[in-house]
Amino acid sequence: MIYFFYLKGTKMSEIKKIEIILNHLAGNGRAKSACNKVTEFLEKNSLVYEVHPTKKAGDGVRIARKLADENQTGVKIVVIGGDGTLNQAVNGIKQSNYPQTPLGYIPGGSGNDFCRGIKLKVKDPVILMQTILAMKEPQRIDVGKALGPKFEHYFVNNIGIGFDASTVYFTNHSERKEFLNKLHLGTLSYFTNLLKVIKHQPAFGLGVDFGYRHKHFDSAYIVVATNHPYFGGGFAIDPTASPFNHHLNLVVVKKITGMTFVKLFSKLLTNGSHLQDKNVWHIEKTNFKLHNYTNQHGQMDGEELAQHEFQLSFTIDSQLFWLPITN
Repeated sequence: MIYFFYLKGTKMSEIKKIEIILNHLAGNGRAKSACNKVTEFLEKNSLVYEVHPTKKAGDGVRIARKLADENQTGVKIVVIGGDGTLNQAVNGIKQSNYPQTPLGYIPGGSGNDFCRGIKLKVKDPVILMQTILAMKEPQRIDVGKALGPKFEHYFVNNIGIGFDASTVYFTNHSERKEFLNKLHLGTLSYFTNLLKVIKHQPAFGLGVDFGYRHKHFDSAYIVVATNHPYFGGGFAIDPTASPFNHHLNLVVVKKITGMTFVKLFSKLLTNGSHLQDKNVWHIEKTNFKLHNYTNQHGQMDGEELAQHEFQLSFTIDSQLFWLPITN
């Protein structure tokens, strides 16, 4: 009965096909399980679909670009995977001849910060697919854009340099990550590696340009340009950030140690008052530039960026989504 409730207001003849971009490895099989439930539902309702699995790095970009370039009427493209898979799909859409092509998204990763950031309330993959099919108009959501000498990417969550990115690196290469993901404890994996990074991550020099102003840091430690509050599977690095206000936020935390760091980090984990700490600096702008002066780990939407010296310009953009949200 629930299928009929969600679909009775939709003219099925208007939907000719659902193109699914699937990362079957995301969330240690969570995305694959969600896809199986969705395709079973589509078959029961005689809806035409095709699953396009990602098999190697960059496949999400290639598949999304190809599907967008086909520009077929009555076709909805839906991503099933984690934040990294969604990142690739958005970049593929933006590289296509039809960069305003909407994307549907069914989360299946271990962190799912994007859905947390946009306050997506529908969790069940079948109900979410029903809602995506029933939507007449897509929703516009902010995404960030970063440009560098050899770098041009859109991001749905954030780009981090230093501490956060090192944590992503150690988490992705952790022997415990797969085990914790099986228990749906992906955030715990991030947290345990975060404690490891505290001992090893050095401070580094950083310059930030915003408007006509320049800010220099001798001992930057955490640097995150973010589109919404969350990173690392639910940590609110900037509770004031929003993917609907057409701004990006930048948070810089200076290198601190001992109990000073423990107190600051406890604020980050609990009430967001870390933004008022004297060791934290943050801005909200439509654009800014940053440059770190030594090789550092980087991350974009939870995916590793090669360790190097970053020189990036950030601007705000947007992407159309088939997602049931209110803002």
